[in-house]
Amino acid sequence: MLQAIPDRLQFGFVEKTHPRTAQVVESLTRHLHAFVKEVEATHEEWLAGIRFLTETGYMCTEWRHEFILLSDILGVPMLVDAINNRRPSGVPHSRAFLRPEPADARERR
Repeated sequence: MLQAIPDRLQFGFVEKTHPRTAQVVESLTRHLHAFVKEVEATHEEWLAGIRFLTETGYMCTEWRHEFILLSDILGVPMLVDAINNRRPSGVPHSRAFLRPEPADARERR
């Protein structure tokens, strides 16, 4: 039964106009279902997650986008950048994402 749930979901309404969006939504759904099965979420935990997302949405305004901040905290933009700016094998990665060394640390050397 648990395995069949994502198979029964239909995203045809998206696929007809935006095939890539349908692919992303379907993948997100599969991974979300796998996560819930892995952690064996309780009803209370699921509701706490929904409350967290709802409260995050309430904090958003025209000038304040808390979901962008949340994605930053989770490291998603860095991962998207890494995927979209892959370097050939053997080429070192940029240190741009690393926190700069404090000036006083450089002076102590």
